[in-house]
Amino acid sequence: MKRAAKHRLSMLLKIVFLVTCFLSLTSYNVFQRLWQPSQIKPFTEWAQINWQGQMVGWAKTRLTRDSNIIRVTQQEHFEGRVRGKRFKFLYDSSLEFDSEPPYRLLQGQAQTTEPGLSMTTSFVNQQSLSITQTRNGNDFRFEEPALNYHLNNYLALRQWVASQPKVGDTRIHTIIDPHSLEPDQVKYSVAKKPDSRHPRYVFNRVNINVFSPLSFTFNLSGRMTRQKRQRGIELVGVSAKPSLNPEMQRDLYASNGIPLSEPLGDVDLADSISLSLLEGELNWLQPHPSVQLKNNQLITSKGIRYPANQAQIEHWSFYKSSPRILKLANGLNLSSQNSWSNVRALVSFVNDYLYYRPTPASFTIDEVIDNGYGDCTEYTQLLLALLNQARIPAREVSGYIYLGDDEQRFGGHQWVEVLIDGEWVGVDPTWNLTQVTAGHLPITISQEKSASDLVFTVEKIHYTQSLN
Repeated sequence: MKRAAKHRLSMLLKIVFLVTCFLSLTSYNVFQRLWQPSQIKPFTEWAQINWQGQMVGWAKTRLTRDSNIIRVTQQEHFEGRVRGKRFKFLYDSSLEFDSEPPYRLLQGQAQTTEPGLSMTTSFVNQQSLSITQTRNGNDFRFEEPALNYHLNNYLALRQWVASQPKVGDTRIHTIIDPHSLEPDQVKYSVAKKPDSRHPRYVFNRVNINVFSPLSFTFNLSGRMTRQKRQRGIELVGVSAKPSLNPEMQRDLYASNGIPLSEPLGDVDLADSISLSLLEGELNWLQPHPSVQLKNNQLITSKGIRYPANQAQIEHWSFYKSSPRILKLANGLNLSSQNSWSNVRALVSFVNDYLYYRPTPASFTIDEVIDNGYGDCTEYTQLLLALLNQARIPAREVSGYIYLGDDEQRFGGHQWVEVLIDGEWVGVDPTWNLTQVTAGHLPITISQEKSASDLVFTVEKIHYTQSLN
């Protein structure tokens, strides 16, 4: 009896030893098969959406499967106050994959609801990609080449976690926009790997000129715990649907501004303004060519002009205008000889045509014309389209503008630069200005910084004429 027991124990130890050897030789990971399409289990992930230090919404990712379909649904709900008005943004999408290898994308749909914008897209991905889209009641149909996209593409980063990558390793992740259905090839690099204190992987985006998340953080089982996006938006993984209380929010526009330690007064009278940070250096700042950065001071000037790059002038191209822009432009009495006169006329026209209304949604140029309202984005968009039709080179400028002594801060803003006589000249259709003020601050805040964390102090205000 004892002998038999010893034999069984010996056999059990041998089996354990052999299994251990097999697992070590094959680099087995308990999560290795978790994200393979053949083994994947249904799951739901919740995230809290934060922006500028406050909660602004929630996100949900859910995967389900039946005998024929593996379905991935994503929902994002944003809500907040902008200039005292409450806005909601809803984004829903679903992708359906074949449940058999190679787990090809078969069909899907997306719904976007923003202030003044309702858009629905559905598609079928067979021999070709058939797209049906409805945007504010207008229907469109497109036929494109079939998408070569599979469930493995969607799960690529989670599968990467299971392979235990090293710091510095890179991988291409294919992301598909739910409405345009255009795939983006985005490269991510391993920035951090698990250690005794932090059992997680951090993947940072390598590409610059793509609109995709800046970074992902996954735990060891491949569940997303954090995602960073442009403009300071961050998703933080939570165990259940977060509770959102919009009444407790600060104004989102005010939260995104740059405060000043003291008022500037009437910036229309200032020839130039010198600013510095109340704390820290400015060497990380990405200033516009019209701004000077000297001795850790930022210097803005009224009506500044600066030379254009000769190659830009020679290779500038104009695009074909929409019928609505053509009709609008044909009703204007523009000079065929004087470009600057036409610029002044178009700035004035746009300022009269639109009335100001905070508009967080993104509109097409035809929708801007139909709506007749907008904020600086729509004013800029319409002026650019009309300048293009008038064959005057122009481009958008993004930055900040001084909002007056009552608010004592710079707020996000857009305006236009036009090319006149080989120089770039700033104009602002929102404020009907044919020369920008020293209160226009064309700077870009790097992705690692938040505008609300900065505080400028005034070093000097220079006037060319008496204030009296």
